[in-house]
Amino acid sequence: MTSDAHIGDDITPGPLVNVPAECYEILRHPRRLRVLEILGSRQTRLSLSDLTTALIDRMNSEIPTGQARHDVRISLVHNHLPRLEDAGIIDRTDTGIALVDEPPVRPTDLSIFLEACADEDAEKLLETLVDPVRMRILSVLEATDRPLSLEQLATQLSACTGGPFCDGDRAAIALHHSHLPAMADVGVISYDHDSKLITRYDDSVSIVQ
Repeated sequence: MTSDAHIGDDITPGPLVNVPAECYEILRHPRRLRVLEILGSRQTRLSLSDLTTALIDRMNSEIPTGQARHDVRISLVHNHLPRLEDAGIIDRTDTGIALVDEPPVRPTDLSIFLEACADEDAEKLLETLVDPVRMRILSVLEATDRPLSLEQLATQLSACTGGPFCDGDRAAIALHHSHLPAMADVGVISYDHDSKLITRYDDSVSIVQ
């Protein structure tokens, strides 16, 4: 799902307020988040070997180190680094990899997701939640201490999200059939299809800064 809306368009702040929606896909994989974290913390150009080592150090894997290095290196060269480069976030040269001077995604914006990277289902969690509408849903739910009805949530989203959610009825349909079941499936909310009440679990990922 795509949207021209940025998180944080109303009084409820979101973590990616300055991130273009087209960059969200880049943030849906834990390894790409780790790459940005490492490059941001080092603040220098890293060789592919050094970046691979830094990623291995952050992994909790039972795979032998040699095999892990091979797997990580291949994934960087053929998947993650090209995606980050195409998005204008990193600069790759023969001397190494570094963040560009003014990246559209800053490592400081990503701290809220790094905890999710440690989850055994991190990839599915990020794939599900790093979405303009779903992050807005979590933001709205985090701002209240009680369950919301489907109608209440749809009304709040239609007031601040725009696009296909500018109409409350259409928003309710999309929430009921798509967004809420997917979010419930990864365990961050509870959605009762009969009562149509939505509750955010206290230990779910926090997205409000």
